Amino acid sequence: MTDLYTEAKALQGELSRHRRWLHAHPGVAFDIGDTLSYVRSELEAMDLSPVPCGRAGLTATIGRGEKCILLRADMDALPIPEESGEEFASRNGCMHACGHDFHTAMLLGAAKLLKARESELKGTVKLMFQPAEEIFEGAKDMIASGVLESPV
Repeated sequence: MTDLYTEAKALQGELSRHRRWLHAHPGVAFDIGDTLSYVRSELEAMDLSPVPCGRAGLTATIGRGEKCILLRADMDALPIPEESGEEFASRNGCMHACGHDFHTAMLLGAAKLLKARESELKGTVKLMFQPAEEIFEGAKDMIASGVLESPV
């Protein structure tokens, strides 16, 4: 467990970079194209195979086996202009005021840690990157598209 903790702590800079990029490029509801491209690219860099789900969701799996656990992060922002003045502030009239940029960064970090231990997993971990949480539509859309039907 100490090794996992040390590895997780070592991801701090990378997770900060993810969060700041996501924070600077927010999208609202299902209009999250930049976020989807970023998350897809990061997952592919981890040798994962992201799969679209619904209108703007994304899934990926790590491990193999009948038993499956789902880890979820929301990705959308709110249509509120940001006035923080931070160098990574959004400039498109939307902002991550609820921490969804952080949620997405954390799930990317979990994906990296799990992928490194994939051979130790006794089942499948399904990653769910969900849009449109703020309008209460993203989960419904992904469920209707089968996100809970099987690991893949």
